[in-house]
This record gives sequence, structure tokens and C-alpha cells, in this order.
Amino acid sequence: MLYCLPRFSDCSRFHFVGTYNKRRQLKLERSAVCAQVKEPPAEGDRVIVDGDNGPIVVAKIDGKYYAVDAKCPHLGLPMKQGKIESGPDGPTLTCNFHNSEFNMNTGVCTRWVTGALGFENDFVAGFMSNVGGEKKNVQAYEVVEADDGSLSLVMPSK
Repeated sequence: MLYCLPRFSDCSRFHFVGTYNKRRQLKLERSAVCAQVKEPPAEGDRVIVDGDNGPIVVAKIDGKYYAVDAKCPHLGLPMKQGKIESGPDGPTLTCNFHNSEFNMNTGVCTRWVTGALGFENDFVAGFMSNVGGEKKNVQAYEVVEADDGSLSLVMPSK
């Protein structure tokens, strides 16, 4: 049985996620909660929530919830409306401005586009390489579902 304890005033950025074992002893794991989702998305849909570092896109794909930062590291543009497609290693979120792709399971950049509007060419890529950030991954979050159906987005355990 998974449940969440309330936040404590002296550690408002943390709360505890625990499970009961067969002896009904509580095992606690301290996790940084980055955002809460009170109304999770339906299958194939997404919601946007505010996180500590900006917007986070939360999607339900193939029966599983995924969450990643919704800001592209290239120019800091929002990926809230980016295309989400299923893949063998989890779904990918595509930046709707320049078509770079990010694995929603891991946050790893699987395709980095340096051209304008998602098109590569040597002239534009040379100019665009001096504009915006370099190839980076986005933050992926673990999604914990509570008994009431709400979701907590937590930093992945290492």
C-alpha cells in the first residue's frame, strides 16, 4: 500500500513516500517532491504543471505516466504542445520549435537539431550553433500515484 505523509513545516521541499511490509512496519524514503498533479491526464493526453524550475509536461502513454521539463534547453522555448510519440525505450517529446527529441522516461536528448525550424543545413546550422544552448538533456521525474488518483512528481532516486 502506497501513501504519502503530509509535508512538514521544517522541510517544506520534502515529503515522505512509504510502503507497509508484511509486518506492517513503515519504510520511509525521503524524496524531493517537485510538483503535484491533482487531475492526471487521460490515456494519450497531457497536463502541464508548475515545477520548481518551470513547467513540467505530464503524459499518460501506454498506461504509464511520464513527466519531463517542458522547456527546451536549446533556446528555452516551451515544449508544452510538442508531439509525443511512443517508442521502444519510452515515449519521446519533440520540441515544436526546432524538432529536437527527448526521451520522456530518461530525459535524454535522442535527436538534437541545430537548424532553424527543425531543418538542418550547413549555413543555418553554423549560425544557429552560436545561438541558444548546447545539446543537453531535460529533467525526467518519477511519477508516484497516490490512492486518491493524484500524482506526485519526484526527483529520480540515484
